Amino acid sequence: MTGASGGIGAIVVRSLLNEGYNVVGLSRSRPDISHDSFTFVPFDASQASELERVCENVKKNLSSVSVLIHCAAIITPTDVESMATDDVLSQISINLTMPVVLTSTLLPLMEKGSRIVFVNSMAATMPLAGSSIYGATKAGLRNFALSLSQEVEGRGIAVSSIFPGAVLTEMLRQEMASGGSVLNFVSCPARPEAVAREILSLVNKPRLERFLPALDGIFGGLCMLMPGLLRISMPALTYFGKRGYARAIRKNIFQSRV
Repeated sequence: MTGASGGIGAIVVRSLLNEGYNVVGLSRSRPDISHDSFTFVPFDASQASELERVCENVKKNLSSVSVLIHCAAIITPTDVESMATDDVLSQISINLTMPVVLTSTLLPLMEKGSRIVFVNSMAATMPLAGSSIYGATKAGLRNFALSLSQEVEGRGIAVSSIFPGAVLTEMLRQEMASGGSVLNFVSCPARPEAVAREILSLVNKPRLERFLPALDGIFGGLCMLMPGLLRISMPALTYFGKRGYARAIRKNIFQSRV
């Protein structure tokens, strides 16, 4: 499990431990989890030069992998003209390169009945100004998952992707503090517990793609087919997003829930 210390990741890890799994958690910081069946591996996926070495070390200590969940992600909102090279490379490494390399490394340890779950984002289907690199990595991750599912179907390995909208986590708080899009608040951000439940449902009952909420997936799909639709809808989306963000600030939702 990557991103084991995040708002969603830590909940998923605890749930898997409660279900009797032995869990290996990879993240930059150690989650507040103490359990005999939990192994923490410090892993800074932004350091691309370390990816292969860490992935191989993880592989050496495992005899088999029944479930592989990719939850780690990062976003640095900025316009293309102002983006820093380090921010670009970090987002690509964490959001796309790391899950690709780790999956490739661990795939030989996976047998029939194994599951791979990618925690993606609605950004994969709704490209927005200020989130070009994040959106590009998530679109790339979606295509990787779809291609992978075809490759491993004959081996009985299920590949699933979940596409949540905004989720009430520390990542969202940091994103908004850095100038993130108010479109995150067109609807109320989901609670991490709700997304974690959906991830676990994909482990128990695989599905190729799951959009959360489903209506956003339909709209995102239409935007991919008709890019002009997003431009036409942007004034209304921005209006409702600003109202939703103002309401969230008044309710101090980050302070009370994250």
